[in-house]
Amino acid sequence: RGLLGALPDATHVSPEPSAVSGAAHGMSSMAMRAASISRASTPGVRACARGPNTKSFATRRLGSFHPRSRRGCASSAPASAEGASVTTSLTPKYAGKRVVLTRETGKNGDMRQRLEKHGVEVVEMPLIETAVGVDRSRLAAALVHENGWDWICITSPEAAAVFLEAWEVAGKPDVPIATVGKGTARILKSEYESGALTAATFTPSTANAETLVAELPVSGDVKKKTRVLYPASAKATSTLQDGLEARNAEVTRLNTYSTEKVTSVSHDAMSLARHADVVTFGSPSAVKAWLALSGLGDAGVARGAKKHPLYACIGGTSAKACNKLGLPGASFPQQPGVDGWEQTVLEALDSLSCER
Repeated sequence: RGLLGALPDATHVSPEPSAVSGAAHGMSSMAMRAASISRASTPGVRACARGPNTKSFATRRLGSFHPRSRRGCASSAPASAEGASVTTSLTPKYAGKRVVLTRETGKNGDMRQRLEKHGVEVVEMPLIETAVGVDRSRLAAALVHENGWDWICITSPEAAAVFLEAWEVAGKPDVPIATVGKGTARILKSEYESGALTAATFTPSTANAETLVAELPVSGDVKKKTRVLYPASAKATSTLQDGLEARNAEVTRLNTYSTEKVTSVSHDAMSLARHADVVTFGSPSAVKAWLALSGLGDAGVARGAKKHPLYACIGGTSAKACNKLGLPGASFPQQPGVDGWEQTVLEALDSLSCER
């Protein structure tokens, strides 16, 4: 029961050697050691020492990196604005530093608390919102399908929340669940602690779809395929189902929700965000919304009329979206998750001081 008790280091079924030797070993060549990485010797990678009691996380960066400071930038933006929530708790190191959080309403609290402890001025400006997916009404019945499931794969906190709603409607069946990472697993933790869920669980060694595909235990018998239910975001790529089907799994995907970019924010809210030091992204949808609403397109930047803040993403998928859309120097933690994301934000803030 990997989600019980030892949640931060969730116990998981040992991956099959043959599976790990494929996709998982392919990823290992990209792994970065957080200690002793120099910017000069390893382009695109930063790892800053933050003291003896601080965890170290490798950070990768896509595209060109042009840090700039808000110091000297005329900022007439008000301390608070319609459409944005601002908190300041000043400490010497990060006094005057501003970070924008762009996840859905209600999803920024953890990161906000983490950054405020460091004295960062935090602006919440949600750039995405959650919508009901076309298959949501089918999920409860699917959970109690007569043939059962070998695994139910849940790959985001929102997918976990949607699952729990349908699971209760279905009568709380005891089903085996594979979660992509600790943050997603945490949404389900109380159900394991209460004993409502007791079936097998699985969490991969790295929180992304590629590693889940490589490490999830599946049947090696071609005559007996592993049955997988995948309640997903409509915006999710086909990485999980394609990879598992290639490993002899029968995958049923249900698009139970979707993340949609917001179409407008107040002028004052965007003024605060445009004068920020770092803008964070938790999904490609947020990246697209920022590009559409901020006015920071390539043409304006090329003319020198606009300057980008730094961009810190929760993982490589969002960073790739930044790179594809022309947002420069997006950084992301090598190990996806909020812990590494927090460190990536702080390293971005530190880089501003280093460049002065």
